Amino acid sequence: MTLPFPTPANEAERLEALHRLKILDGGLPAGMDRICSIAQDLFQVPVVLMVFLDESLAWIKKGPRPGLSEAPRNLSFCNYTIMHDEVFVLNDAKADRRFADHPYVTADPPLRFYAGAPFVTEPGIRIGSICLVDHVPRDFTPRQMKLLANLARLVVDELWLHHLEQAGLAATEVHCAGASGLDFHIEPTITAAQVRAGRGMVNWSIRELAEVAGVAPMTVKRLEAKDDALGVSDESARAVREALERAGVEFVFKPRANPGVRPR
Repeated sequence: MTLPFPTPANEAERLEALHRLKILDGGLPAGMDRICSIAQDLFQVPVVLMVFLDESLAWIKKGPRPGLSEAPRNLSFCNYTIMHDEVFVLNDAKADRRFADHPYVTADPPLRFYAGAPFVTEPGIRIGSICLVDHVPRDFTPRQMKLLANLARLVVDELWLHHLEQAGLAATEVHCAGASGLDFHIEPTITAAQVRAGRGMVNWSIRELAEVAGVAPMTVKRLEAKDDALGVSDESARAVREALERAGVEFVFKPRANPGVRPR
């Protein structure tokens, strides 16, 4: 069945961003299983999906099941979710003229309730969404919308870190050497791994850390992608470190151990 669906104006750039992550071959981070489980417990819905929209296919991760399945893109409700950054909600799809005769809505069991939050990988680029489905109509509060949007941001963070690891760009151990026999202080340099761990500790997205540090989101991405220590002369690295420290993150440096973080 061929159904019309909206297409973002930047569809070519969106598809390029999706393919760049190389997740359609089944290369999904394990953390996405946990996010699906959290969503199911949090919202008490029978179905949680993560959907990535390719040219003509919707690649679907259903709950904690491994891998991705395929469906025609034109049938996916996520086509509407990726048109904007906000959460897209259908309290009762049967009551909406756009979807009343949709094959998913007339199926048994039917899709009656849908809520989707887009995966925004960079401003204006939405590669898919996390969505909740129920077989009966239901309400969805502004607080629930915010929670679902937060889960979508966590998915994007998981995808980004997984991409860095697959590309061999994840930060490695850093060694700080001093002059033997001399007692003087050298400010230790933080690592990209510490930035990522600190951001995870305070549960900030890349965008949230950028806002607090007063830098661009792409700057945070650059810092987290570096494979060596972040120089103390790097003003952006200093701003990010200070923002995390103000949020309660302590950067830990111990002899013969990888630098780490812990709560203050």
